[in-house]
Amino acid sequence: MTEPVNGVPQAVDLDETAREIQRLAAAIPHAQELPQPSAKPFDQKSHDLLIKSIDQVAADWVKELVHVRNNSEQVEQLVLERAAKVRADITQLFLLGSAALAEARRGDEVNAKLAGELENLSDNF
Repeated sequence: MTEPVNGVPQAVDLDETAREIQRLAAAIPHAQELPQPSAKPFDQKSHDLLIKSIDQVAADWVKELVHVRNNSEQVEQLVLERAAKVRADITQLFLLGSAALAEARRGDEVNAKLAGELENLSDNF
């Protein structure tokens, strides 16, 4: 019998496989001896203890899930806050760039006007 390993068929030693299964089975911890059975297979006390245990497990899990949910909501809020800040920063950079461009254009117009006035003055002399 062959079993592919990384896509390549390999020979399987059945004796070795059986020994490996026995080794794994021996390593599994066995249950302790069971106590003597009670008069009733499932009495009220056992029922109540089982129900209480199940309720406790459920309560513990719900508590942890609520904790995870709260953490997720806090992370979500941080992400939204950071995204809003980045949007505001980008908008401020855009407005600053627009103001700088407008100032540069105004400076070009002033320089052109001054150059024209200087030409007029030099033409008159």
